[in-house]
Amino acid sequence: ALIRSANNSSSDIAIYNRRAHGFLAKAPIKREKVIETIAPMWMKRFPPSEFGELMDVHSKSNELAPSSASDDVACSPFEIAQKIIDIEALFENSAHITGPRLIHDEMHILKGDLLTLNSNISITSAIAQIDLIQVIQAPETLVQKWSTLRAHINDIVNSLYENFQIPTQNTYAIAIDDSKIQRKLMAKFFDFMSVPPEQVTIMGDGYAEIKGFEDFVVGFMENHKNDYVFIIVDENLDVVDESSVSISISGSQCIDNIRKRLPAELEKRMLALVRSANNSKSDIAIYNRRAHGFLPKAPIKREKVPETIAPIWMKRFPPSEFDDSAVFGAIDSSISVASDELACTPDDIAQKLIDIESLFKKNAHLTDKRLIYDQLHELKGDLLTLSCDASMIAIFGMINLILLGQQQSPEAIMDKWHVLRDRIYAEINALQGNSHVSEGSTATLGIFKRSTRNKDTPLRSSFSTDSALAPITKLPVIPI
Repeated sequence: ALIRSANNSSSDIAIYNRRAHGFLAKAPIKREKVIETIAPMWMKRFPPSEFGELMDVHSKSNELAPSSASDDVACSPFEIAQKIIDIEALFENSAHITGPRLIHDEMHILKGDLLTLNSNISITSAIAQIDLIQVIQAPETLVQKWSTLRAHINDIVNSLYENFQIPTQNTYAIAIDDSKIQRKLMAKFFDFMSVPPEQVTIMGDGYAEIKGFEDFVVGFMENHKNDYVFIIVDENLDVVDESSVSISISGSQCIDNIRKRLPAELEKRMLALVRSANNSKSDIAIYNRRAHGFLPKAPIKREKVPETIAPIWMKRFPPSEFDDSAVFGAIDSSISVASDELACTPDDIAQKLIDIESLFKKNAHLTDKRLIYDQLHELKGDLLTLSCDASMIAIFGMINLILLGQQQSPEAIMDKWHVLRDRIYAEINALQGNSHVSEGSTATLGIFKRSTRNKDTPLRSSFSTDSALAPITKLPVIPI
């Protein structure tokens, strides 16, 4: 019988040794170190001279070796973060006033968890803060000290999340989106996560891919029973079917259907997130019920991807159940990541405007308003991933005004589109004007051209005739 404790002073250990047969410290321990840690205590307690059997250290070590040399008996950052949330809930329920002993008990557990955190980041200061809190009785002081400790531990957890890596060797990624721009961004997102390109599938280009998505994923899971499958779905999959009718399919409902079709042992190997421009509390509640989480449509830098995915991934695949689910290693500093960002460009948005304008020229606002609405919703999602410091609230309000006005006339839709189109052009003109354009360069898609003799010349709209797009003034403020 061994005592395992976070309290390891000489006097504490003396008590444990007197009452039990020894002491086992709360600390991370590698799989291959377990035998040599236990061996001396085991052989002292069960000497071969009395028990006639030897502890076969060598053969046991050899049996363990093939499994995973990096396996640790250790607490994960996600488990620490969850413990912080649990303790914070106690403070919110005024336990520091009504039952400070409960706070002290939870602090003792937190201390033990921190001591088993597999990290090369020093936790000495955090342990000292916990020891101080455990002797405090005054509620106000408890709140103050807890606030400092919570911030400190969150910094430790976030630092570990920054170095989070999924096991790319046996991780496959699937994304589906009806937007060409977003499909390109999803491929880049998985690249940021270091998933090999041959293990990435991007879908959503046309009716057949969207309609066949559920069957594809179910078949894929059946063929990858021992792998991790990471899926990101767009919530609103708008497409024209074989009868030229515009339809909208819910991505989260697709995931719900897939999960119900899969046996439990396959479903648990899947992490499916819903990515959407609609992010109200009620929307997110639906996504979380149908899938495993929510990913907002927003620009994200490469170095922020690990800490964004880490808590979701580790909640779904806890290391206590999945030995190889995560690695916390140093990121290769030789790779320049400072400027890499998951975001669409002004050229992407300009091309989208051209695509929508072509629908109006084909009188889609007269013959198939649903197609116009679907494209405007897609435009909204693309704008949310535009790397831009300017506020898009007025623009989103204009889009919503068109989308919500289902009974408006085709002429009214076209008029509102023209105002919206020109407002977006004004924004991307400003963005291009603030960017550094090399001498003699043109925009990526050739939609805009800038004079190399006068770089202050505004970009030209493809919808204008001979003159450059003038700044737009006195636009009405449209509520969202």
